[in-house]
Amino acid sequence: MKRINWIDWAKALAVTTVVFCHLPQSQEWFYFRYVQVCTITVFFFISGYLKKDRGSDKENWRRYWRGLILPYLIWNAIVYPYWLLCYYMLYGKMPDLFHAMKPIWGALLFENNGSFTEPLNGPLWYLPAILFMHVLIDLCRKTKHLHLIMISLCVVSFFLYAADKHWMILHELTSTGIFRRLPYYYIGYVMGQAHMLRNNLQWHNFAFCMMGFAISLFLFYLHLHEDRLLIHVALFYPVNIGFLIGVIYGCKLLDPIKSNIVVNLSVGTLVIIGFHFVIIGAINYIIENQFLLGEEICYHWYSAIPISLIIVALLYPLIIFGKKHAPVLLGK
Repeated sequence: MKRINWIDWAKALAVTTVVFCHLPQSQEWFYFRYVQVCTITVFFFISGYLKKDRGSDKENWRRYWRGLILPYLIWNAIVYPYWLLCYYMLYGKMPDLFHAMKPIWGALLFENNGSFTEPLNGPLWYLPAILFMHVLIDLCRKTKHLHLIMISLCVVSFFLYAADKHWMILHELTSTGIFRRLPYYYIGYVMGQAHMLRNNLQWHNFAFCMMGFAISLFLFYLHLHEDRLLIHVALFYPVNIGFLIGVIYGCKLLDPIKSNIVVNLSVGTLVIIGFHFVIIGAINYIIENQFLLGEEICYHWYSAIPISLIIVALLYPLIIFGKKHAPVLLGK
């Protein structure tokens, strides 16, 4: 399959931003909360955009097993020893069977957080969420009403998201993510099937990039008023759509720039998503103990940016290793 350069740019920038967002920072900074809310939307849009509307069920499930299910299991398994180490350092002893099983059950239940579960590798929640959306499209395309069903489900997802914001009824990251992000996956799927975003006029890209971000940022300012629940929930979707427009056309501006580093970061998205939490934990521990901080660390944006770039650089050799010797780590 021929690579699409602007998509590689979008994935590389988005996954680096995910690392930035997972560094502990003050929630009072407007732009930090903005990228926290919007960045993951890029992955769902791209997954929908690249979804192939062909293939038998057997072929599709073989692809899902290699690209989503197996990497999800492997990266959770890789992180489990880190969880055990953190437990030992926190409590001074190894966990009993009940507590040792909590993150395992949590991972098997899609990063569930409950009385007998806890997330093991939280950032991986988006893999089962994307799997669910792929299978949903596969089932709907067997009917004559694919788009009617998908539009109806997107509308339902809006009300479920609103209900969760009000009553906090969901306990796993995956189900919450599905309700919040399904519309963007479907938008990407429709645009991909229609072969949109093929033109590349730079003035056009610049105008749409600026317009998308400007509208999104303005609406996000209104979205922050969580006391007005209906407005808060309703604006969540146009905020993310504006952000998507800004990112898509911004990356199309970068499309003429070819870079092997960008391609490798795009290909190695699962490596960064699957392991960056471990490195963040190690860095936080070293800084807290080196400087004898009396409270949990909280980075400023100007220190979080270079640290996130360092983390991505540390994981880069693992991506190269995965390409050559362990493509399963990359979902390949």
